[in-house]
Amino acid sequence: MSHATITQVLHVPKMKNSFISVSKLISESFKVEFDKDGCKVNHVQGVVVAEARRDKNLYLLNVKVREDTTHIVNFLEERLGHFNMASLKELDAMVDGMNLKEVPLHHICEACVKGKHQRTSFPKDGTMKASQLLEIVHTDVCGPMRITSHSGAGYFLTFIDDFSRKTHVYLFKAKGETFEKFKQ
Repeated sequence: MSHATITQVLHVPKMKNSFISVSKLISESFKVEFDKDGCKVNHVQGVVVAEARRDKNLYLLNVKVREDTTHIVNFLEERLGHFNMASLKELDAMVDGMNLKEVPLHHICEACVKGKHQRTSFPKDGTMKASQLLEIVHTDVCGPMRITSHSGAGYFLTFIDDFSRKTHVYLFKAKGETFEKFKQ
């Protein structure tokens, strides 16, 4: 008998028995065959991955449930300020009710990876500095803002001349007005 993994299932750890949905098995491309004595669950290639014996009107399937702990680790990592996995494992030994023993030490948190990236800083020698008015103009659109202005504007557009540092700010109500403000 081979083994198989079924994902996206509901699991109730304190329940004495587990139930499995035949329609879930079929939607995961398994084939389920019933007879008067029990049933067999076959993988796509016809390999038997599970057998169940019939007990009155129930088919009892002997399966090993492995809980996915990734969401628990992500939650703890966010709440505890992105601890490293070794520290979380130490915490697991100190706290009743936590079970992170099966979580790999190499769990990857996207926020931690991004936070450790180094960026190349902007050049400090001024090679990007404009030498005359309107040679380089920096612009940005911001919005929608949660709180609008007294006139109802929820967006603003900025233009900053790199040479003079003169700044123009335009307020507007809809993002579609950006190009009209740009033409002004």
